[in-house]
Parts: sequence; C-alpha cells; structure tokens
Amino acid sequence: MDTDTKQFKKYIFYTTEGFTQDSEDNDVENCQIIDWAEGKNPKNAFQNLKKENQFLKQVSFDNIICQELLSNKVYNFSLNK
Repeated sequence: MDTDTKQFKKYIFYTTEGFTQDSEDNDVENCQIIDWAEGKNPKNAFQNLKKENQFLKQVSFDNIICQELLSNKVYNFSLNK
C-alpha cells in the first residue's frame, strides 16, 4: 500500500452476484460485502483490495461494486426496539 495515507479515501467493495439460502432452502437475493480498502481513487483502492485479499483470486463472482465512504460514522439499529 502507498505510504502517504493522508490523501487516501475509503471505499467499500461488494458484489450482488451469488446468493444465500434461507432456512427453507429458498434463494435470497442480497449483497455480499467483500471488504473495505483505501486508495487515492477507486482504481487504486481496488488494486489495494486485491493485494490485501489474495482469496479473491479463487472466488466464483466477478462483478465488484465500489462505493466511496465519506464518513467513518457507524450507526447501529435494532429491529426489535
């Protein structure tokens, strides 16, 4: 990874390929988060993502979506409250 991280932006990488199954073996459409990465731009962050996650060479999906994160704020919610 580049050494001057002050200029880096944060990105989340995910895919909509693949599926999971519910308790009744029905396919459920979803998004799967691959990981977060930093870079000077989306392409640089994607290169860093691949370097830091060698397992990506062995996955069955190909289409990866990248979205820039503008904040480190995290909000938690409960469906039961």
